[in-house]
Amino acid sequence: MTNEELDKIIKKIEQEYSESDAYFDSEFNEDFGFAKGNKSGLLLYANEFLKAVKEIDKRTFDEGEMEVYNPNFDWIVGIDSNPFQYIKITKKLSGEIKPEKQTEKESWKSKLFGIGCVVSLIFVVIFSVIGMTTFFKWIS
Repeated sequence: MTNEELDKIIKKIEQEYSESDAYFDSEFNEDFGFAKGNKSGLLLYANEFLKAVKEIDKRTFDEGEMEVYNPNFDWIVGIDSNPFQYIKITKKLSGEIKPEKQTEKESWKSKLFGIGCVVSLIFVVIFSVIGMTTFFKWIS
């Protein structure tokens, strides 16, 4: 798709859909996330990605393989819940990019479960030793 075609789509979305009517939000938990919005909100959100696509041809990528594009999501109420504060853009093809491993943050529930298992194991060992000593004292 050429930049002229992208410009037409971007301008059409900006002319036909108002930021004041737009609704977009997202929710995430440790299992999944989802976006929600009305037609205006979803189109205006997608419009920022189209602008990022146009930006790829403008950049020289002198400083590295990826550069940051800062989209304008100021129209979103509750911008803190927006999952994309910026977009990393590149000219590389998918086969040329080494996948980055995303380290998954350990939730407090799994940390607590691990601590509980260790504490339970310690109690089992202590009570086993106490039980065996009591048993041997009882036999003798």
